[in-house]
Amino acid sequence: MPAVAKSKGAVKKASAPKPGKRAAAPTKPAPAAKPGNAATPTPSARPGKAATPAPSARPGKAATPAPSATPGKAATPAPSARLGTAATPAPAARPGKAATPAPSARPGKAATPAQPAKSGKAAPGKPGKKVEEPPRPKLPQVAVKPKRPGRPSLPLPPPPPPPPAHRDELIAPRDVGRLLRYGEQFGPHKIDVRMLPLQLPGGSGALAVMDPAAPKSWRVYDRPVPAPGQFRVMLSVAHSSDKGGDKERLAAIVIHVGRPPIDKWTVAHYKGQKKPKSPDDLPRITVTSGWVVLLDAGNGASPGPIALPAPNGIQPIEVPLTDGRRALALPCGNGELAAYWAVDATDKPVCLVVDFEVFTQKDWKSKPSG
Repeated sequence: MPAVAKSKGAVKKASAPKPGKRAAAPTKPAPAAKPGNAATPTPSARPGKAATPAPSARPGKAATPAPSATPGKAATPAPSARLGTAATPAPAARPGKAATPAPSARPGKAATPAQPAKSGKAAPGKPGKKVEEPPRPKLPQVAVKPKRPGRPSLPLPPPPPPPPAHRDELIAPRDVGRLLRYGEQFGPHKIDVRMLPLQLPGGSGALAVMDPAAPKSWRVYDRPVPAPGQFRVMLSVAHSSDKGGDKERLAAIVIHVGRPPIDKWTVAHYKGQKKPKSPDDLPRITVTSGWVVLLDAGNGASPGPIALPAPNGIQPIEVPLTDGRRALALPCGNGELAAYWAVDATDKPVCLVVDFEVFTQKDWKSKPSG
């Protein structure tokens, strides 16, 4: 049946879609017939074949609504066929083949949304080109010190005590070390050294000397010694050979209060006395009882007279005192005795030597063996 032609300028308004639903697409109007020409009839289906059905909408999806007309404007009419030209008939389907239906979407699956481009990768349309990253800040080549130093985790140890000042003592006028050498020759006399099994206790830091029969002879040596301490005692014995046989005499007594090596020998001064000006004015102690006593100075006061037997031989005697101290008495004969200190490089005492003056000046002038 021929399509009905509509007059030019007719306007058809599309109804507005209901909210929440999509309106159906509007039907295009049939083209108007050219004047002087008959309308082209619709081609009929080939015999023996069914007409191709229109593709149905995808399941689960609503039809796309037609755009509503702009208010105040008329709808554009379908273009009319050119004058003098017949309408082209629709192509007929091939015999023996059914028309291919439109592929329907999978039920229950929505379309995959497009993924946004990742940062640092090439933009769409320009493959292989990366976005440049901003340059990283360079570290300084030299480490920057903190403005304030950190606190130490442990307190610093106290500084060592300053070394003691060197004492102003007179240098010994003779080589006192010869009295300590085994086999040393003094004229006809030969030195023998013997260590005693006893020790001289010290607790006050000073040593004293006296004649046990004369309390006024009490003297305290000016140089301090380690305290408390147990000091080893050594005897220096002089052997002499003559027609009457071998004779032994005590040449010196040695109290070891430190460790060698010995750097120098100095004269032992007494507390409360001035430094001697010459070797002829050495500080000495006068002995009249034949004994000399060495002991710890204690509180600095004399212990009084000490009773001792008559000297016999060279064997020393250990004497206990009433105040708890122990004194060492040695037979030395009568005379005036001088003492000397052996000092190391740091001015610390190594030993105290009391010379019993048994050798003459001629004996001291003999050639030393060392």
